[in-house]
Amino acid sequence: MIRGAFIIFLALALVISSIGCATTNPNGTPNTAASTAGGAVGGALLGAGLGALIGLATGNVARGAMIGALAGAGAGALAGFAYAKHQEKVLRDRQAAEAKYSYQPEQGEKVVIEELEVAPSMVTNGDEVALNTNFTVLTGNDQPVDMVITQTITSQGKPVDKPFEDKGSRKSGSYGVSYSTKIPAKVQPGTYALVTRVKTAKAMDEKTCEFIVATKAASNQREMCLVSVNGIQLNN
Repeated sequence: MIRGAFIIFLALALVISSIGCATTNPNGTPNTAASTAGGAVGGALLGAGLGALIGLATGNVARGAMIGALAGAGAGALAGFAYAKHQEKVLRDRQAAEAKYSYQPEQGEKVVIEELEVAPSMVTNGDEVALNTNFTVLTGNDQPVDMVITQTITSQGKPVDKPFEDKGSRKSGSYGVSYSTKIPAKVQPGTYALVTRVKTAKAMDEKTCEFIVATKAASNQREMCLVSVNGIQLNN
């Protein structure tokens, strides 16, 4: 009987969790609040179910469920970053990009991340931020190449959520892309880093930019974000 109830319990947890991850607003953009809440609820239920299973083995089902729920809620809420549809613009055509880097086709494929920015660079829980990247891809021809842009938010060198990937193809030139996301409610105050990687089959570049998650009382302070442009550190 307990085993049957546990199976039903897990099924409900998976349904609630998936609803949170896939929730969208009427205009088609992700509902990040619902995503975070759904992740927390689903994580709590799933954690409670797993805790109950542990409790069956230890003889204390209630205690196992409580511990599992607390752990699951935290993990589910933390994995609540939701990225809205990105905006993109062409900054330079092939000719201008090749001229900027004195590029010759015999150099092969080349990728350069020129600017990386989290705007604003100081935020609080629930704030929306823009992850802005300017990059150049050079191939020596007019044929588009497949590439993957990966965005990873880290704390002390460790990811706080699964990486976000944008797969597509682009011709030789320079591009500016901007992704927006909200800081989940359960993210703790502190210094975080945005690690961005632009990768093709034959070339790759990666840059890191720090930003601050602060309490409401300190949110009006301004912080500096170091941006790397062609290997030179600039203050944003």
